[in-house]
Amino acid sequence: MKTSTMRSLSIMALGFAITGFAITCATTHVAQAEDWLRFRGPEGTGVVEKTKATAVFKNENIKWTADLPGAGSSCPIIVGDKLFLTCYSGFGLDKQAPGNAEDLVRHLLCINPKDGSIIWNKPVKSTSDEDPYKGFIQEHGYASSTPTSDGKHVFVFFGKTGVLAFDLEGNQLWQTNMGTMSDPAKWGGGSSLILVDDLLIVNAANEGRKLAALDKATGKEVWKIEDEEFGNCWSTPIIVQGKDRTELVISMPGKILSMDPKTGKEFWRAKSPITGTVCASLVQNEGVVFAMGGRGGVGIAVRTGGTGDVSGTHTVWEQPLRAGIGTPIIKDGKMFWSSRGIAYCVNCEDGETLYQERLPSSSSVQGQQRGPTGDYASPVILGDQMLILTRSGRGLVIQANENFKLLGETGFSDDPGPFNASPAVTDQEMFIRSDKKLYCIQ
Repeated sequence: MKTSTMRSLSIMALGFAITGFAITCATTHVAQAEDWLRFRGPEGTGVVEKTKATAVFKNENIKWTADLPGAGSSCPIIVGDKLFLTCYSGFGLDKQAPGNAEDLVRHLLCINPKDGSIIWNKPVKSTSDEDPYKGFIQEHGYASSTPTSDGKHVFVFFGKTGVLAFDLEGNQLWQTNMGTMSDPAKWGGGSSLILVDDLLIVNAANEGRKLAALDKATGKEVWKIEDEEFGNCWSTPIIVQGKDRTELVISMPGKILSMDPKTGKEFWRAKSPITGTVCASLVQNEGVVFAMGGRGGVGIAVRTGGTGDVSGTHTVWEQPLRAGIGTPIIKDGKMFWSSRGIAYCVNCEDGETLYQERLPSSSSVQGQQRGPTGDYASPVILGDQMLILTRSGRGLVIQANENFKLLGETGFSDDPGPFNASPAVTDQEMFIRSDKKLYCIQ
């Protein structure tokens, strides 16, 4: 079927029932320090209430450092006694001498989180012509999507090479092509995978102009939503649990869409002032989703639970709020983020700015002078401490409430980065990766 936005919905017969999945509730849940199975950890909040890990660390807190066989912007995930991470090699590692695109290889690494040793390394050769190594893609590379896991398998999204499933021993189970298109500017992929019961949700906006659900056991497509406006969308969808239904919600240029994660059937849509490109993922609090971005900088809050076009009925507020690539974070009804060296806090209820504070422009971090140089990584909150990690590897720790207070600064003296990935946190440790190394901080 067609709509005014050229949206088409294709639903295949479901051979299984969708039951028993613990998902994000309408009230923002605080993830406990447990397996970190996806982008931004349990329930995708980035918040860990109880952990012995600290956001303020020095050299003596670094338990181990592991050299990586390639670069990447994807985040680590933790599955029991194993850590998984993706990277790439063979092409696009040097701006002056990028090499040959046909030599590009992505890697899924299984790492021992106790000592940083590589348990196994699964290389996957590129199966399609990649976006050229120039412009914006030089900033993040060819391994930017964070894997996810159900505790028994690991799923990775390698752009035009597709989505692949592995068991925890590194055996490939299936591979599904999601398209070989590019976004208009050829900036490469970056959205991450999420699981909803037996369905793997894939934002293949740039590769296939679609949002799709795959059967996690076979890789077969269960449903898809096609829309040309997906072409500049790098956000990761989220799950919102309402009183009567579960919603899969995504922010894309010009609109926010909500659908049934089991079938892809649309629940509602709302006009969004964020046009052009959408990088940050949605966040949620008490049944309201929040989108941020846009060239001029804008934020919008929309209440879930509606039907049809809810632009006029469910939009809670819209505010001029400058944002960047990273996804904001919410704690106790307050939303936090940073952009261009400025830390922000707003009230989720009305979008009122509670503080807007410039971060120190330079500081001695592990013996080097560094300043805020970007906002790729999304912040994490450990207890009452929020860590903002810049691309230079400089970390700024702020108390996680409406009163701005800089608690400390951290960094990596001998690693120029870039540090594009958000940290992963367990009940004891925090893991941070750069293009070259993986760090375990205790």
